[in-house]
Amino acid sequence: MRNGFKFNGRHSSEFDVTVRTKSRPIRPEAKSFTIDLPSRDGEYDFSLSNPQNREHFYDRTFIVTLSLYAENLMKMQNKLMEISKWLTGRGALIFDDIPSVIWNGKITDEIIYMPEHDGRKAVLEVSFRVQPFGSCIFGTEGPVMDCAEVHLDSTIPIDFDELYTVSAANGQSINIINFGDRPIRPVITITGGASDMTLRMNGKTLDFSAGGDVVVDCEKQTVTNANGSVMVSGEFPELQPGGNVLHVGNSNSDTLTFDISFTPQFMYGADLDNLDWGDNYA
Repeated sequence: MRNGFKFNGRHSSEFDVTVRTKSRPIRPEAKSFTIDLPSRDGEYDFSLSNPQNREHFYDRTFIVTLSLYAENLMKMQNKLMEISKWLTGRGALIFDDIPSVIWNGKITDEIIYMPEHDGRKAVLEVSFRVQPFGSCIFGTEGPVMDCAEVHLDSTIPIDFDELYTVSAANGQSINIINFGDRPIRPVITITGGASDMTLRMNGKTLDFSAGGDVVVDCEKQTVTNANGSVMVSGEFPELQPGGNVLHVGNSNSDTLTFDISFTPQFMYGADLDNLDWGDNYA
């Protein structure tokens, strides 16, 4: 399959190469933790025995081949020098046929070229090791105005920038849509006078006491305010794909502002024109 791509801010078309996809798994390999007892039939599978009660996955590998041509061997070597500088290290990887998803990829294997036609043609095989899931090209800040991947007739709400900055007081709830298809751990910034607080969502409860503005980073599992780290008890919540309800408990009656920040993740690709926002987004 022919397919161009962008890596580290530069597109394959800049190097006058023909790109073919050799291997692009649509699902990564799941991590497995099993115990095989000689006195029992089968195995005991503990793959879901973790705080998130779900599978976790290994990185996956995407392989592409690049074909390039030159008038002579010297010009071919000059092209190869430029490509060698481009295909180095870690960076954002975006395929032309899945432009709505960014992969965090790196090149670790050596890249060997096979010369043909007296050195006037070269074929390179390039392996990208990418993290298990791709990230949407935009997060809860919303798409930029000139985002080519978002069409005028898409299902993305017009008031997108208001969906993830909402107000709530003690005993109230916040509806949060995770428009990706993978669980995600958000950053929740609370302003307006947090005190003794309880956050409950999807079976997880987090308690902490803090004054002033507070940042709850569910990925790093930290709570901080102007004075530094805050002691917590309980478990940090995780957003499931689709609708989520965050229940708020606060020891005073102040109405607080909650800014929910995350970048959705996808198993393989995202159809931004037909995302399911449900009936009760925030």
